[in-house]
Amino acid sequence: MVKWRGEIQKEAGAMPKKTTLKGQFLRTSLAMLVLSLLIGVAVMVAVMIFFTVRVPDGEKFLMESLSFLFGKQTIGPSRMVPVLVLAGVLLCLMVTGVCILLTSRLTGRITATLKTLRQAADNLRDGELDFQILSCDERELDELSHSLESVRQRLKATAVAEAAAQEERGLLMANLSHDLRTPITAIKGYVEGIQDGIANTPEKQRHYLEIVYNKSVILERLVRNMSDFSEYELGRMQYHFEYVEMGPFLRDLAEEYQVDVQQNGMTFTAQIPQGHYVVTADRSKLKRVLDNLVSNAIKYGRAGGAIALTAEEYERGLVIQVSDNGKGISAQALRHVFDSFFREDSARTSSVPGSGLGLAICRSIVDSHHGKIWLTSEEGEGTRAFLYLPLQKEEGLL
Repeated sequence: MVKWRGEIQKEAGAMPKKTTLKGQFLRTSLAMLVLSLLIGVAVMVAVMIFFTVRVPDGEKFLMESLSFLFGKQTIGPSRMVPVLVLAGVLLCLMVTGVCILLTSRLTGRITATLKTLRQAADNLRDGELDFQILSCDERELDELSHSLESVRQRLKATAVAEAAAQEERGLLMANLSHDLRTPITAIKGYVEGIQDGIANTPEKQRHYLEIVYNKSVILERLVRNMSDFSEYELGRMQYHFEYVEMGPFLRDLAEEYQVDVQQNGMTFTAQIPQGHYVVTADRSKLKRVLDNLVSNAIKYGRAGGAIALTAEEYERGLVIQVSDNGKGISAQALRHVFDSFFREDSARTSSVPGSGLGLAICRSIVDSHHGKIWLTSEEGEGTRAFLYLPLQKEEGLL
């Protein structure tokens, strides 16, 4: 049913008005004062009746007691009742005053704590997280302060993570801009050379086209990195596992890598065992990992250097090693090579392409294969990349 504006305002006006803690304290104190006065009068009247009716010579005892309390002034029977009432009222006022004083101090402390917690909640609402919520003496308020502090810490951690992600995205864009510009510029230059007739012989044209092809392969690798990383970040990377005979699989890859390595002026050797080694793997994803390891060895290897691909059985698994004798990686950088977007400073300032995503994606793929991947390196000596894959048991084969 649709509500008209008047009905909404009427309902809003019918809502109970919220009061402050201080207002509630003042009303409670006033109620305590009135109640204490009534109780004091009732108690003193009851005392008077008791002593005058039930106790022998009670009236005389009361008059003597009151005379002593009021400076030995003689108090007659006609003044006894008002004096008793006054004494009761004064006594109740004293007790009530003490109670109100103690309650006021407690309420003041609670109000100050609530004000602090309210300020903390306002800071959280406004996104101000650079502060700390301290503990309280009262258990209930301390639990509330701890809850707010936990919320603040989680929000702070989220903000820090978002800032880091934003910085990584900015770094990614900078890396991609640099890495894409270099091969695109080269492709454009060589194509213009062919169009302008600079490459005026079939041999020169073939050489230009080979360079264009190699640069396009680099571009394809960068785009594939981005696609794989997007699937990895979104948790959508799909795998098609099957039993893979690693001997033939690695030998086929070795023939392909030998061509790539030799085209870059390096030597390539492969030592693949002849045994029966079967793993459960996604062929394309596993090839993706080895492609990246060999590609890194080519990119960061020295001119005329050597790259080797070896495999051997180790502790119910197969260890595949890709090694080079290039410039190596510093110990500090070696701890971060599997981090997303990480590139060593020397790589950032060089002409070596790369988005810093390859090894991060490789680690994700290897983890999905229940394997391990790690690097060892010494500056000036080269780098060795290791890939461990658990072997499939013979009885588990189809």
